[in-house]
Amino acid sequence: MSQQPYVSVERGGEGGTRMCAVVTVTVDLAAAREGAAAPAPPSRAEVLLLDCSASMGYPREKLWAAQDAATEAVRALPDGTHFAIVAGRHTAELVYPTGSGPSATTPVRADATTRKEAEEAIARLAPSGGTAIGSWLALARELFGPRPTAAVRHALLLSDGRNEHEEHAALAAEVAACQGLFTCDALGIGEDWDPDELQLVAGGLDGKADAVRDLDALPGEFRAVTAESAGRHLTGLRLRLTHRPGSAPLTVQQVHPTRRDLLADRVTISDRCLEFRTPPWGDETREYLVCVAASRTPQDPVDRALWLADLKVVREARDDEGIAPQLPPARPLLVRWTRHRDLYSTYDPKVAHYAHHDALVRGLEEGRAAQRAGDPVRARAAWGEAVRRAHAMGNEPMLQRLGDVVRIIDAAAGEVEIRPDIRPLDINSAMVLRAHSTMLPPQRTQRKPQEPECR
Repeated sequence: MSQQPYVSVERGGEGGTRMCAVVTVTVDLAAAREGAAAPAPPSRAEVLLLDCSASMGYPREKLWAAQDAATEAVRALPDGTHFAIVAGRHTAELVYPTGSGPSATTPVRADATTRKEAEEAIARLAPSGGTAIGSWLALARELFGPRPTAAVRHALLLSDGRNEHEEHAALAAEVAACQGLFTCDALGIGEDWDPDELQLVAGGLDGKADAVRDLDALPGEFRAVTAESAGRHLTGLRLRLTHRPGSAPLTVQQVHPTRRDLLADRVTISDRCLEFRTPPWGDETREYLVCVAASRTPQDPVDRALWLADLKVVREARDDEGIAPQLPPARPLLVRWTRHRDLYSTYDPKVAHYAHHDALVRGLEEGRAAQRAGDPVRARAAWGEAVRRAHAMGNEPMLQRLGDVVRIIDAAAGEVEIRPDIRPLDINSAMVLRAHSTMLPPQRTQRKPQEPECR
């Protein structure tokens, strides 16, 4: 838990404030398995959603790259994974497995025979029709349905265009219908995809959205995303927040590796206890920003730590335990009312780090809006601010993407010039990364926070 607990006495008594902390959770699967028989990996299901609209044929290399990428993904699936392949157009078509009867919409197990059959089906894909991403997700939801016991369900979506054959509300409704049923990563290729649509899908379904600018890199990207999903063996972890009366949570967000609001999907355990689901885990670290209301009563002492809430990692009851991690103890969120300005005027470095990210996103969005409105002066200022924030965070991937939009003169000061040859693809490639975040570099941390580990 990383927080700065000091708050001015005056501020606490004037309607209150919010107390924020960053909680770091690390999962070490090797440590969880140490000294015990290796458990069987959880059952898995994977669906590839491949854009096969007419635009994938212009140039034809896009479809060829998608076919190569899908083949690599199928080869990367662990044996026994249930999988299916969907061709996405203005309607969704199941291209593998094929057949008739009740089993026609049931994914098949990955083995040498089914992989070869899938590769042959992929080789027969042809571009035609339009784009309706919601229908692709709906078919994925149907395919995952016959596998209710699959512990890990993941979809990988590829698109080269905008969702032009479907209302935005229909796509949003389908994303909502799929939430909690499976996770989905989304990749954009070509010039015409919409970063907001890909982020809607990936953000709503616990995944990542990104751009693949080099078609030659697409097979490797598919292989990497599939392998990353296959490495997530730990399921059922939840964050449990217990708070004192009057200190209800105001913000609960995953802030690394991607930004995602958790508060809207909370599960109420009691009046003062909430739980938040998390998607499957591999060997990884995630960080969460938690803010709760804090107000001072005349009875509250000064310069003494007071408990506001705590956050604990718990696991859902399971019939088959599989990996049995050692869960860390609860971490308290505290407040200390004080009259010492040198204490309450400082900021926790991790909380400040993620505040930079919020400002970075605002700069990206304001820059795009200004560019569309034909206001280069405002666009330059907004993108300059985004560059400054990315530099302050040590967010090198974002700086690289912004470097295709502006020429960076002084990153620390946010001094930039808009490139004369800027393309929509350059802006989209930066925008699609706005939910990605980087952790605070260790050398910038003023003190070492206690970091709970799931072992």
